[in-house]
Amino acid sequence: MASLAGNYTQSIAGHRTFVPKSLPPHLDFTPILHRAIEDATHLLGQVEMCRTLLPNAKLLIYSSLRREALASSTIEGTIASADELIRFQIADQSERQAVREVANYTMALEWGCELGKTRPLDINFILGLHERLLAGVRGAGRAGAFKTSQNFIGTTSHAAIADALFVPPAPEDVLPLMSNLERYLNISNSEARIVQCALVHYQFETIHPFHDGNGRVGRLLIILQMIQLGLLSAPLIYPSVYFERTRDEYYSRLQAVREQGAWVEWITFFTAAIIQQCRETLTWTNTILQLRAQLRLDIRDTRRRASLSIVLDAFFDEPVRSIRQIAEYANIAYNSVQSALDDLQTMGLVYEITGKQKGRVYACRPVLDAIFGHVQ
Repeated sequence: MASLAGNYTQSIAGHRTFVPKSLPPHLDFTPILHRAIEDATHLLGQVEMCRTLLPNAKLLIYSSLRREALASSTIEGTIASADELIRFQIADQSERQAVREVANYTMALEWGCELGKTRPLDINFILGLHERLLAGVRGAGRAGAFKTSQNFIGTTSHAAIADALFVPPAPEDVLPLMSNLERYLNISNSEARIVQCALVHYQFETIHPFHDGNGRVGRLLIILQMIQLGLLSAPLIYPSVYFERTRDEYYSRLQAVREQGAWVEWITFFTAAIIQQCRETLTWTNTILQLRAQLRLDIRDTRRRASLSIVLDAFFDEPVRSIRQIAEYANIAYNSVQSALDDLQTMGLVYEITGKQKGRVYACRPVLDAIFGHVQ
């Protein structure tokens, strides 16, 4: 029998709002879902092994951070290209707000991963994520603070609350609900760790505690909770890619929990997302290893192969590098790096980003294409 996820109540402002019950609900899993959860946990262990297979795990983290940021922001209607994000990384500025929003997601996740080493996922942590997510973009005036007026999810941005698809808890209910969620996040629970992540994501999205940025903060929490629970050591998968591909089902599965108590269906969907994104990370790791070997073979000049390979390897640590950064990484002279980059650019393997004579920055096209698809 499905466990009801919450109740409707009338807020102080007179709105009919949905207030979720505290976690955990009563859950009655099928054998198929049990096996799926075991498969997902096993695959997460294999993803961790990818860190030892790659020359440097930084590239895997770089890839996951940025693909997660692009996908999560796309779900919210924020469209930015990989090339714009790369250029923002160099210039730290962009005329387009969409690019800054995606970059903020990356920075918020990096900040959360670092802070999470010493701090629990508590309310102040979540407020800090929100503050960084909205810094300098739309909604910045309310960054790092819970909502003070009723929000809702409509069919369009101009829909009236009377026509809303979902009206989350009122502002006066947010703090006690978030306190309950904080408690669940930081106690020992009997549910499988992947199930805990699915429950927390549903609960946060249902509380919808902020005026803006709820979806992005909620998806940040998936990765950060997985790290805190020991399922991952870093952001090595990107669930938002799956949710962006299946956006309609993603929203409908969340709503079905509220309306029908469809917990098993939601957890099944969430687990499928983790399984698929683990498989994509495993495939991507193999692609990068093969790419590195192939690019080395493509260097025909045997006399230059060693020096060119050393410089090329720097881009398998991070795909966008200045000459000075490459010189420090490879421990070779600045002029030698420039000479190698000129050769690699002639081969079509790297390209210069800034267009300047001084402070040049190069990107490795095949590595970026492996991360984002074809980058112009």
